[in-house]
Amino acid sequence: MKTIQVLQWFENLKGMNDSELKDFAKQQGLELSLEEVQKLQKILRHANISWALTGIPKEVQKKVHKLLGDKRYKKLMKLVGM
Repeated sequence: MKTIQVLQWFENLKGMNDSELKDFAKQQGLELSLEEVQKLQKILRHANISWALTGIPKEVQKKVHKLLGDKRYKKLMKLVGM
């Protein structure tokens, strides 16, 4: 299940526009502003399928944590199964 969750988020990150991704995150219980969505997309633009197996690199996790703060970062990690 974890791999499927990660892949769903990566697919949505690459395939949705900012507004659609914001709505998708909200449906998952994660509130993001459009600015945060845009910054998150920049941070994760090099995401690839191997992350589903190896995990998200620590450097990327730190950037996402800084952007979202502790509570929302933990929520996102839970949503993607990490």
